[in-house]
Parts: sequence; C-alpha cells; structure tokens
Amino acid sequence: MRPLGFAALVVALAACGGSSMGTGSCGQSGANANVNATDTKVFSPNGTTITHGQSVCWQDNGAVSHTVTSDDGTSFNSPLGPGQTFVHTFPAAGSFPYHCTIHTGMTGTVTVN
Repeated sequence: MRPLGFAALVVALAACGGSSMGTGSCGQSGANANVNATDTKVFSPNGTTITHGQSVCWQDNGAVSHTVTSDDGTSFNSPLGPGQTFVHTFPAAGSFPYHCTIHTGMTGTVTVN
C-alpha cells in the first residue's frame, strides 16, 4: 500500500470537514471568513459567524508567530508562523472559542449557525 502524499491528505481532510495549513493569502483559500493574527497580539476580527459546512482562514501577516488553538484543545490546533495560513471547516453548529497559546489574552470565537 502506498502512503498518501501531502496534497492528497489535505484534499481528504477538506472533504471531511478538516483543517489545512498553507502559505499565501486567505483570499486564495476559498474560505468563507478570514481572520488576521496581528503583531499587536490580537485576532482581527475576534468574532466570526459562519454557517455549518463553511470554513475560516486565519492568516499571519506579521513577523510574530502565533497558534490557533480551540479552547477544548481538540477541535483544531495549528501553529501559525509569519506568512502562513490555517483553514478549518466547521461541519456542525455551535460556538467555538479559540486562543493563541503563545500570547495570553489573544482570543476569538467562531459562531457556526
């Protein structure tokens, strides 16, 4: 059995409501909402509302690394270095608070209808 390549794994995750990392811009990701992780240690905007099945793209446009970590520690968790993006698809409705594990007080919430 051949191991899956990285591109195939990303496609498989996206199809099942998963996550992916990349470089470039959120505008190229196809996500339904974009959040910027800033050098002033805030997520902007810090509140985002989408519909279940849609995705959010976080982007680090600065020089400081961050993480995008769900408060439950299991829904999503990704490092986010300068120039990187992280996209997560939310398959179910709910409220999903998240934070940066590096910078205390850097928080946000995705509300999924």
